[in-house]
Amino acid sequence: MIIVLNGPLGIGKSTLAGALTESIDACAMVSGDHLVAVNPPPKTELEYLHSTIELLVHHHRRFGYRNFVIERMWRTEWELADLKRRLDDAKFHCFLLTLPIEENLRRIERRQAACAIDEREFERLTLPQERQALEGPGLGTPFDVSAQPADLVLRMLALVGQS
Repeated sequence: MIIVLNGPLGIGKSTLAGALTESIDACAMVSGDHLVAVNPPPKTELEYLHSTIELLVHHHRRFGYRNFVIERMWRTEWELADLKRRLDDAKFHCFLLTLPIEENLRRIERRQAACAIDEREFERLTLPQERQALEGPGLGTPFDVSAQPADLVLRMLALVGQS
């Protein structure tokens, strides 16, 4: 099973991905943002990212991992379709994480308080653009992340038939 968490910065993708990974047997978490940040991609960032995710999933499957939680922001239906095609998994679930803008901004503020580099201004400017980009169709099943991570995990596992 593959669970893809899509959404703008500060919405809680990494927090939910970590909680899900801990709750699912033989599960590995893949952070698209970390892959791109650690290994600066060529001009074709999406090709690089999807190729790397594909490689990691196939590698981990050889060592017994059966489930994956992948988190990042995908802007178009085509981008998600490309990822799904590469991973070739019938149990591919994509969720578009949602949250009222005020709560999203509050989470960004809280997160920045724990960071060494203050990126508040960048994130405040970027968030509206990302939220607007995610208004298109085919970007995942809407999933409100207003609740606590433990409750969100139970809800999401029920949606993917793992309850």
